[in-house]
Amino acid sequence: MAGRNNLAGLITSQDPKDSTMKFIDDHLNRIIMALFSKDGTAQGVAKIRHYESLFPAEEQLYYDPYAYAMFSGSYIQDLMGPNVIRWLYRLVGLGGLIEMISARTRWLDDQIIVARKEQLQKKEVRNGQLIILGAGYDTRGFRFVDLWNGDDSTTSSSTSSFHVIEVDQPEVQEKKMGNMKWLMTKETNDATNSDSNNKHHSISHLVESKKVSFLPVNFVADNLQENLTSHEQFSQNTTTTLSIITMEGVTQYIPKESTADTLKKIHNIVTVGSTLLITYVDQDCFGHDDDDTSSSAPSSQLYIKAQKIMKLTSKVGEPWITGFTPVEFASFLQECGYQVQSDTTVSDYNEEYFGMVGRKLSEEEMIGMERFVLAKAV
Repeated sequence: MAGRNNLAGLITSQDPKDSTMKFIDDHLNRIIMALFSKDGTAQGVAKIRHYESLFPAEEQLYYDPYAYAMFSGSYIQDLMGPNVIRWLYRLVGLGGLIEMISARTRWLDDQIIVARKEQLQKKEVRNGQLIILGAGYDTRGFRFVDLWNGDDSTTSSSTSSFHVIEVDQPEVQEKKMGNMKWLMTKETNDATNSDSNNKHHSISHLVESKKVSFLPVNFVADNLQENLTSHEQFSQNTTTTLSIITMEGVTQYIPKESTADTLKKIHNIVTVGSTLLITYVDQDCFGHDDDDTSSSAPSSQLYIKAQKIMKLTSKVGEPWITGFTPVEFASFLQECGYQVQSDTTVSDYNEEYFGMVGRKLSEEEMIGMERFVLAKAV
């Protein structure tokens, strides 16, 4: 704690020429550049999950015990603590960005839990699978072990099975597997894992039993539908298996045609009633043509902050190129075979998420650049 307090005192120095300011600039640049660079988008999200997990338990939106191992330099964030990290983002005019991504993570967590419990309550459809498209350093396959096993007080797990399939580029998965192997070694060396009651919850068990499996896919060159259907853990049984599909923080980086192609191929192989959890960037972040009267003028706060982020993504070669209006996205999903159930953003969860843990956001901090959509396959 002493180190953290000393650092917090240093960075509040009012002297802009102080050497500490150089440290701030250097570290903040690493955070921001990692968030918007090749493989860095995934690392950046892991950093924010780690940031959220640094809050005291009573102030957390969620807890990710593995996020710290998904990127280098997590000890620096440990030293700074969540309040200092948040201050740094506000310093460069990106206040609200980490809150938006934390809200997105919590929303996805909640929706996955709801969808899995719905599966467990269906007598005729007891089995399920979570397909994570563009998984990056997602750790839900390891965080929600009790849920996958059907360990719920209202259900019996004897006839229920569940698998998690992470889909991403080969080079990203290779890096993630390196991180997971490090965690496996740590588990092995941890005396607490000698307790047999914990063994089925271990990363090693989940990977070795293929409860969590990895499917490397080149989204440009490979056929996603063929790769998934040939994967040994994928179930195409429409009478016993429901799927949960997530596509988090992806659509803004690829053309609409690519998103449509992916969603249609997934729709071809999953059961009607399966859940799609997907995010997109509001078209207001891009602005509108002068003759476009289909939506209101962009919020100045939203547009200004979005433009800062878009400049960063372009600078490192991963520009945001695609946005939708809510009406357009609902129509888009319908054409792909999905019916929208809800379309929300961070402001819709300010009281429920942040307010409940004493961290309610101001109007300025609620930047709804990304929208969160729950849809069902029809």
